[in-house]
Amino acid sequence: MKPSSYLRQRAGKPVKLNDWVKTMAALTSLVAIFSTVVISQFTFGHAPLLLASMGASAVILFVVYSSPLAQPWSFLGGHMLSGLVGVLVAFYVQDPALASALAVSLSVLAMLTGRCLHPPGAATALVPVLNATHEATPDFAFLLAPLGLNVISMLFFTLIINRIVLRRPYPTSIHLSAAERDSRLVPDTLNGISPADIEQATKDFKQFIDVGVDDLSQIFTRLQLLHFEKQQGSISCGEIMQTSIATAEYATEVESAWIMMHEQNLKVLPVLDKARRVIGIVTRYDFLKNLKMTPYDSFEDKWLAFIKRSSSTSTDKPEAIGHIMTRKVKTLPATAHIAELIPLVVREGHHHVPIVDHEDRFVGLVFQNSLIAALFNQQLLNQSVMSEQQNSAS
Repeated sequence: MKPSSYLRQRAGKPVKLNDWVKTMAALTSLVAIFSTVVISQFTFGHAPLLLASMGASAVILFVVYSSPLAQPWSFLGGHMLSGLVGVLVAFYVQDPALASALAVSLSVLAMLTGRCLHPPGAATALVPVLNATHEATPDFAFLLAPLGLNVISMLFFTLIINRIVLRRPYPTSIHLSAAERDSRLVPDTLNGISPADIEQATKDFKQFIDVGVDDLSQIFTRLQLLHFEKQQGSISCGEIMQTSIATAEYATEVESAWIMMHEQNLKVLPVLDKARRVIGIVTRYDFLKNLKMTPYDSFEDKWLAFIKRSSSTSTDKPEAIGHIMTRKVKTLPATAHIAELIPLVVREGHHHVPIVDHEDRFVGLVFQNSLIAALFNQQLLNQSVMSEQQNSAS
């Protein structure tokens, strides 16, 4: 077998990321590394000091940010402990080959012991060894600059970019409160598996699993939904949605919206922009939660004061439906399988889900009872088919 064929057969599977994620990974790495170099240059006033291991860290911090290897303590502790190991080994071991081997191996041990495994840290441990000048004292200044400065700068920009700019769930919580620990014993409402179950199932693995407990739960849930899709057939959201749905605009008056909901006995009112894209949703609860009740006011008086349009040109109460609507709305495309509705209904408690077309324009609503009816009818159909197959076989 040719070497090229051998390597192709054993090549790892490509990382499956969409173009947006790939682009963001490249741009965020560029911003973080460039900013770290500029800070270094500004601080020292001469050629910038940047460790090569920061480049490897950027891949982990911005591509696999949910990994245990990418968490702040893993990054900070991994680099700093490894840097300390490298400084001490470079001072006490004169032979470059032995010093290099010891620096890497001891840094791995230190990171595992300190529960801060971060692979680029091993590269950081090599820097003092490969640049050793064998001075009279260990080069602890390396831990402050460039290492400390690089690590603090990278960590700062990682938190800003991941958490604030991209709104990613970073960092992943590791140290839990008592209430959070108790909640991890509660099974997921969709897959029936608790985080504690996953931890119990994976604790005896003799290899490192670079996937968090929450990610494993999501993978298992997705597998269940894929299996459900195969069993239920190709039923799309567009097939079970209701299309004759009254809607409102942001500027629709509160009173007009309430009259519409009351006269048509509506439970929900989607709020659309001029292009018919969903910008919010209003339920009866959204009206009631804006009533500022006190023990001395009657409900009727408060309700009329809230619902009626103000006669003055200035007011401190909501006048447009856009002021009271719920802005964070989950939508699904009409082509999506009804299995994608299940997490929204079961886990997030949605009773109605707006459906959009390929241009994200509103086309209808799927109500909880419509989903239940579709699942029930499909189950009856599956049982009928299985019965016919058994009768034919016999």
